[in-house]
Amino acid sequence: MQPERWQLIDRLFHETVNLERDERSQFLVQACAGDELLRKEVGALVASHESADNFIEAPASALAAALLAKGRAGLGVGDSIGPYTIRSVLGIGGMGEVYLAQDKRLGRQVALKLLPTQFTTSPERVRRFELEARAASALNHPNIVTIHEISDNEGKQFIVTEFVEGKTIRDLMTERTISLMETLDVTIQAASALDAAHKAGIVHRDIKPENMMLRNDGYLKILDFGLAKLTELPTLSVDPSLSTQIKTNPGMVMGTVQYMSPEQTQGEEIDARTDLWSLGVVLFEMLNGYVPFEGKTTSHLIVSILESEPKHFTQEVPSESQRILT
Repeated sequence: MQPERWQLIDRLFHETVNLERDERSQFLVQACAGDELLRKEVGALVASHESADNFIEAPASALAAALLAKGRAGLGVGDSIGPYTIRSVLGIGGMGEVYLAQDKRLGRQVALKLLPTQFTTSPERVRRFELEARAASALNHPNIVTIHEISDNEGKQFIVTEFVEGKTIRDLMTERTISLMETLDVTIQAASALDAAHKAGIVHRDIKPENMMLRNDGYLKILDFGLAKLTELPTLSVDPSLSTQIKTNPGMVMGTVQYMSPEQTQGEEIDARTDLWSLGVVLFEMLNGYVPFEGKTTSHLIVSILESEPKHFTQEVPSESQRILT
């Protein structure tokens, strides 16, 4: 995208959000003067700005802006893919673009995760994208996001999940101090979800505050099994053929380093215990307001995880909570 084009989109976006909602559509029609793509691009930013507190992975407005600035917007507001109509951009993750969509068949809102076009030429990325849906859809637990469908439409591969209204644990920690009781409740719900996944032979591999969403009614949802790995257990409740397919290459590090177990940072073989470590790091952060291991660079951080003791607890953390966490 040319800088002049982006400047125009940016200017129209700010002018639009400063208007009353019932004035915005007419303003965009007039301001875009027949440029339908421009209207959709600005409309996507506006819609994402309005739903920034919802669902998954990151604040929507900044990410949608970055997506459009790079000319990578796969879908725009009003576009259809299969039976789904796009309502807004929700966010961008390493494995896909996430949209709020309307299911025209059932009249419900859903979250649609689209594998970016530039990645569909990679068989490995497509395979991992498909395995995300197959692994997660094998689970049936109130604290795990529900997968509705995985599909392909004119070369676009996507997953459709329930639309979760709420805030990620990262958003909550940024906004306020989470109480001890709420922290313990969130952790218990997350542990219950992981227990169900582990019994099905699935290791999440990327537990972090961004992948834990608290709904408005207090239910926690674990999101994004894009880095899931099936462990080789004799009682798998999902397709046994997946147990070898979903393994990553030896030495490949996947996940978010700050929350990784020592084994994961070194690319070693891992099992369900890596998720427990990551959940422990999240619990430590919720209780103390900071993570137990830090480093100026990724290399320093990995060394800290491998060789250092975790930081001390704040005085506010009860001794029994400290004992359990330790």
